[in-house]
Amino acid sequence: MMNWNMTMKRNKLTVLIPPTPDNVNASEWWPVKSDVNWIETVYSDNKPAPSKLQGVDVFIGTDFTYEMAKFADKLKAILIPAAGYERIIADALPNGAVVANASHHEAPIAEWVMMVAVALDHKLLQSHKTFVTGLWDHWPGRYGPYRELFNRTFGIIGFGAIGRRVAKLAKAYDMEVIASGRSNNHSQIAQSLGVKYCWGKQGMKEVLSRSDFLLVATPLIPSTLNLIDEQALASMKKTSYLINPARGNIVNEYALYQALKEKKIAGAAIDTWYKYPTEETDQPRPSTHPFWELDNIIMTPHHSGGTDGTRNRRAQTVAENIDRLTSGQPLINVIDF
Repeated sequence: MMNWNMTMKRNKLTVLIPPTPDNVNASEWWPVKSDVNWIETVYSDNKPAPSKLQGVDVFIGTDFTYEMAKFADKLKAILIPAAGYERIIADALPNGAVVANASHHEAPIAEWVMMVAVALDHKLLQSHKTFVTGLWDHWPGRYGPYRELFNRTFGIIGFGAIGRRVAKLAKAYDMEVIASGRSNNHSQIAQSLGVKYCWGKQGMKEVLSRSDFLLVATPLIPSTLNLIDEQALASMKKTSYLINPARGNIVNEYALYQALKEKKIAGAAIDTWYKYPTEETDQPRPSTHPFWELDNIIMTPHHSGGTDGTRNRRAQTVAENIDRLTSGQPLINVIDF
């Protein structure tokens, strides 16, 4: 009995977290089964003060820098309560430290994708804006007929969890779905979903040129930075729409703005951006280019996956990894840098 208690005491992890909501303790917010030493501290620009990493076994956060590494003398794991890991500097990681993420956002993001696809195609925001002022400009008797999603082509770049979930919903609208990825690893699951799957550069070209709606659903890694550039946008149909809930910098900022301004594509819905707040009260514009002046874009503040369900599922995965680390089991969702 004594040996068991000593082992448990020795394995008690110190975990660094941002403050939990009022009247919610850390073990409720991150539902661990293990006994944990929680350290709460304010994060600025998604990061704690670097010195707060000293003596910490587990850091829950989305960013890791060289300066933070200087103090990470005991760090065993960085647990990201999100999908993206592009703000973790791999070269700064201490020897032996593991990074694991937690996605679980594909359901609400897919709902957002189909919502904006319909809204773009039916000029929903423009119709509302004019009709509430008493104008009938978007009445079909004056505007003309609208298009429909039925029997159109939905293209997906990146066939991970988000891409597959969107494919299921698009198929429910009786759309043709085509997708592309870097390799043919997803061919079998695509076939099971009734999706035509292409891979490599040629596959991406086909998806770009054939799609009426183009979803960007790939992670931001060095090879996908500016993946959708001026040339890619030029290969899209003039009547097509681009939808990006992935990461802003996958789509070249200037090229996208010019394509929308010059009506080289019909429109876009963008949820992920190029500039973000770094403090609690700052209100930066999301781009150096005035997308907000355009009439063919839907802009949202990176909220497509920001639901209670997403947060709860991610917290459960983070908590499971803390329990696994405590008991010496392999972590799940480990990132291979």
